[in-house]
Formats: sequence, structure tokens, C-alpha cells
Amino acid sequence: MKKLISGLIGLAILSLPVVTLAANVPTTLDDAVGRIVNPLFLVLVAISAVFIIYAAYTFVTSGGDPGKTETARTTLIYAIIGIIVAFLALALYNIFKAL
Repeated sequence: MKKLISGLIGLAILSLPVVTLAANVPTTLDDAVGRIVNPLFLVLVAISAVFIIYAAYTFVTSGGDPGKTETARTTLIYAIIGIIVAFLALALYNIFKAL
């Protein structure tokens, strides 16, 4: 009996997010894509910022080693490219949204 009650309580707790999110179901394609693009943009910018900090740390601690300096430079370039891609994706979404 205890297992049944604890199982039902666990099921109720696990189903709460589904019930809560069901109230805000996107009605248009624009809303659905917007719910994906905006958080994805924030995640991409945050990851790129972390890699920029990592590249700066690698560059500062390289001690003049050409291999580590080149690794830091490459990491920094890829992080900047990641930020540019994130902003371009957001810009394209906003352009298509305005049409």
C-alpha cells in the first residue's frame, strides 16, 4: 500500500511540469520557433563566453609556449565565430518574424 501511495505521489510530482506547460501551448509556428530560438541564443552566447574566458586563461598561462598560444588563439576565434552565428540566427529569426 505504501508503494502504491508513494508511486502515485511521485507520478503526480513528475506530471506537474507537463500540466503547467500545457497551459502555454504555442498556437503559431512563430511562437513555437521563438520558444526554441531565444533560449538557444542565450545558451550559445553563454557557452561562447565561457570559451572566451578559457582562451584568455590559456593565453595568460601559456608562458610563451607557441603551442598553447596557438590553442588559445584558435579557441578564441571559434568562440567569436560562435557568438556571430548565434547573433545571425537571432537576426534571421527576427527578420522572418517581421515578414
